[in-house]
Amino acid sequence: MSKRVVKKGTYGFVESQGENVLKVDTEKMRAVRLMFDLCLDGMSLGQIKDIIDVQGILYPAKYKKDTPTGWSLAEISKILSNPIYSDERYKIISTQEFKVAQRMLKLNTRVTGKKIEISALVGIAVCSECGSFLVEKSVSSRGRKYLYYICGKYKKNGGCSAHKIAVLELNRRVLEILQYQNMDMLSFKELTREMAIKYLERVCVNSAGDIESVERNT
Repeated sequence: MSKRVVKKGTYGFVESQGENVLKVDTEKMRAVRLMFDLCLDGMSLGQIKDIIDVQGILYPAKYKKDTPTGWSLAEISKILSNPIYSDERYKIISTQEFKVAQRMLKLNTRVTGKKIEISALVGIAVCSECGSFLVEKSVSSRGRKYLYYICGKYKKNGGCSAHKIAVLELNRRVLEILQYQNMDMLSFKELTREMAIKYLERVCVNSAGDIESVERNT
């Protein structure tokens, strides 16, 4: 991997006295890690801002022209879009986590209500018809709620077909493929979000809900 240049003023880095280099600010990098974790969990920029504000994570420019200021959505987005945090020298997040975070920033899906985590394959599973990432859709029937993966393009503007597959079913099929490829994973009973991000680059699903291909992280 080619080394990326850290610019002065990049959040989480400080200039060392007597040295023309930037070093990691451990406390601020914990805040960066939190932002990425929340993004990967499906939180919107507004939800991320609310959480870091509640936790007292101060914006670097706490005061602007003597007026108190806080985190803006643009600054949070800037951090989440900066590949320097996935540089192997700093080990803040993995390359795959960064890739998925970029997809999450673009997807029309957000954690809502009391739901505190997003399904395992959001930002990883792809519709083979149009190439859009699959997103979640909740359907209520006879007093119960069911979660499905549907095409993100269809959900946004109806620009693809209305196919869907149950979240638990697709997760089960993908886990079976991973277990077939890696016997050490046989003990896992379900596909977790962390597992999907760690092992999977992309899962291509057709309109019948069948898996056409599974790309592993290299």
